[in-house]
Amino acid sequence: MDLTALFRPFEKASLLDRVSDPVAARLRSVLSDTPVDGLLRGTFVGHPMHPIMAYSSVGLWSSAVFLDVTGRSPDAARTLLGAGLVTAPTALVTGWATWSTLTREQRRVGLVHASTNAVAIGLFAASYKRRAAAAAASTEVETAPDATAKALALAGFAVAGLGGALGGHLGYNMGAGVSTRAVAAGV
Repeated sequence: MDLTALFRPFEKASLLDRVSDPVAARLRSVLSDTPVDGLLRGTFVGHPMHPIMAYSSVGLWSSAVFLDVTGRSPDAARTLLGAGLVTAPTALVTGWATWSTLTREQRRVGLVHASTNAVAIGLFAASYKRRAAAAAASTEVETAPDATAKALALAGFAVAGLGGALGGHLGYNMGAGVSTRAVAAGV
């Protein structure tokens, strides 16, 4: 299933420029020509850091959802959700640093990508909070999450998947963060 046609309208959503242009300009004014900029954007490794940082949170959250679905290790699932929330800021700061260097069309899609991921983080945080409160109130060794906590994590997983698809569109279809020395496929 090719989602490219679904995401293309975001590329043309010029109403996002009212937010995108000043935020990108401000980020560039703060970051340009600083060692922090190169660190956040991954110039020392030769490619963007954001995907690397995002994988840690996504992997932790995916593992938590797997444990929920299989009904195993509720405390481990809660810990994994929390760990994903702790690692998420690294994906956020590296993403915004890279986003600030993109073209207008790429930044438009990037804003939708970031917004989608913000919703996913909120869903995972709500699931974690609900689980932590239940565990604190319980005298049981392990506290199984209720259906709402599981549903919140599953919804977070689905929304994060959409956010990831948007990120894939940015990188693979729009060339965001791709090196200028990259060779086109089939050449």
